[in-house]
Amino acid sequence: MIDKNNNFHPLGKIFGELAKAYANHFIEQLKDFPLKRYYYPLVVIESYQGDINQTLLAEELFLDKASIVRMLDYLEAEECIRRVQNPQDRRAHLLELTPKAIAMIPDIKKALQKSNETCIKEAEALGITNIDVEVV
Repeated sequence: MIDKNNNFHPLGKIFGELAKAYANHFIEQLKDFPLKRYYYPLVVIESYQGDINQTLLAEELFLDKASIVRMLDYLEAEECIRRVQNPQDRRAHLLELTPKAIAMIPDIKKALQKSNETCIKEAEALGITNIDVEVV
């Protein structure tokens, strides 16, 4: 990408800067939250309405098995999820949100939406336009 001063900026650098700004904004909004990490996985689990296992969650989050297990162990210790046996496959476990996690979801979504808005403004300042993102 070439800016108005005719300087070349690789998209990777721009995306890296946007990702850093996004993460910083998102984390700042949730600094007083009961959890210290792994907010977005709760939103993903909720979106599957009780029909997601850790393999599918790993695919959705682009994470390896070890990272998913570590994340789920943390969320289970924080009483945000339960692993329940899948009635269709006794070897697999479905992920279920606890009432504690369900109560957190609106605040996480609000933080995601505000971070999206901030990041879109940053992107537009860099000349990236026509971005439309919504947290559902």
